[in-house]
Amino acid sequence: MADHLDVRIQKSQTAIMKAGMELLSKNREASFSDIARAAGVGRTTLYRLYDTREKLIKAVAIHCLEAFDKATEHLESEAESALQAFHLMFKAIFPLSAEMEFLMKLGDFDEDDPELTAIYKKQENEIATLVEYAKSEGSLSKKLPTAWVVNLTEGLLYTSWLTKNSESIDDDTLADLAFHTFCHGVAR
Repeated sequence: MADHLDVRIQKSQTAIMKAGMELLSKNREASFSDIARAAGVGRTTLYRLYDTREKLIKAVAIHCLEAFDKATEHLESEAESALQAFHLMFKAIFPLSAEMEFLMKLGDFDEDDPELTAIYKKQENEIATLVEYAKSEGSLSKKLPTAWVVNLTEGLLYTSWLTKNSESIDDDTLADLAFHTFCHGVAR
């Protein structure tokens, strides 16, 4: 019986995360009633799991950040080089456009929330480690500051999200464009 209840709670949480991403991305002030209705759960269930808007927003943000971790966890074992890991990273992340949109619209993480900040910093440090590895293998210039390349990578993710929302470009093409830009810039 407890397993059945756990499955129902998990299913409800998944539906709430999806509805929360969608509705809160469009309107940060979306009501709990609207989110519950979109998730197919009762308001009571939503309030029992997340009793404040801030807790729900934080839970959705953590869900989104963890989706990036899950999507990229295979990179180390599949990539034959650091440069290929960047390409695989772009390909893994771009299908997560709903998660990316939520985080982009959320803006900077509240520095008062150590949990969100820690997850984000961990991901940023993982990209920095990949940059350092690419420098050591000779596929990235050692003259470029690591922070520059990390910010460039995040900028390409943001640019791809903006482009996907304004044009009909599929995820694989966006990943290839981002990787090409990462490797060659925009000059001819």
